[in-house]
Amino acid sequence: MPKKKYITKENVIMFPGTLERFKTQAHHYAENYQYDLAIEAFEKVLAYEEGDEQLLSAYAFSLFEVKRFEEARAICEELFAMGTDMYIEVMELYLSTCMELREFQHVEAIISQLMTENVIPPQSFEQFEHIRALNGRIAASERNKEEQTHVEEQLDESNYLLDAFFEQSLLKQVQLLRTLQQTNVRPIAKRLKNIIESEDVHPMVQSIALYILVEQEVSIYVEVSKFGHTELVNTATLVLPENMEIVARVLELVENKLEQEVSTCDMVQYLIARHVLVTYPFAWFDYEAEELVEGYIDYVHQMFGHPAQSNSELQNFFAELEKFSELPEA
Repeated sequence: MPKKKYITKENVIMFPGTLERFKTQAHHYAENYQYDLAIEAFEKVLAYEEGDEQLLSAYAFSLFEVKRFEEARAICEELFAMGTDMYIEVMELYLSTCMELREFQHVEAIISQLMTENVIPPQSFEQFEHIRALNGRIAASERNKEEQTHVEEQLDESNYLLDAFFEQSLLKQVQLLRTLQQTNVRPIAKRLKNIIESEDVHPMVQSIALYILVEQEVSIYVEVSKFGHTELVNTATLVLPENMEIVARVLELVENKLEQEVSTCDMVQYLIARHVLVTYPFAWFDYEAEELVEGYIDYVHQMFGHPAQSNSELQNFFAELEKFSELPEA
């Protein structure tokens, strides 16, 4: 009768069949989502022998599921080093662990290399495109969070108190407001309201502050007064200037009328963007779209030396908007 073989390590005796039982248990636990138990069983096996690709890949997946990402990545790298017939499956897991570890550039570089070298089989190409797109979205989201955190750390709310704010030059006032576009303005919404409602505020500064509140959908009532018009608005219900119906209509008419005058069209569109912002939220007040288009075309033609064609009242209005659209450098 042949003698039974015992496996020993560090004076610990492993009875015949025990390792196979651990392997079976480990795979059973992994298949039934009991990843902690699976890991414990896998590690008992690996304490006595090197794992094959089936065991190591299941072990790496279990580590990933319990968020032990560094260890999961190391096992994937071990599988790559030994050579595996499960290369694509292991690579997907490897890329997922790298994404969890915020190694977004590394993930992009690996996928680009795989695609360049035509390593990915056709049936897996869509999955790797999905991983690449997801990696890009998460990376962009992380960058945005970092930028917002940086801005919030630097934000000095006292700069937006009325006295402190209006002590600054117009250019500095605009810069202070622009920094808010990367952060949550709700904590200082009332200070922005006070700036917008101040008698000392420049129309463009009003518009930028208002734009930020609207863009972030902050619900607050603000009384806006500019160019002889006053209106109480809720910033949560306003649309951004570029989304206003009158603006879309004017731009459509401009493109149709100036189809053959590219330079004039570009200049008119540039003026419209400036004027819509400086008059926000009123756009062009009571002027009709067709009248505005004819007026803008005439206004630009006059810049090029053509005689005036439209009424002087509208031309004076555009000139006033131009004056308030230009901010001093200091």
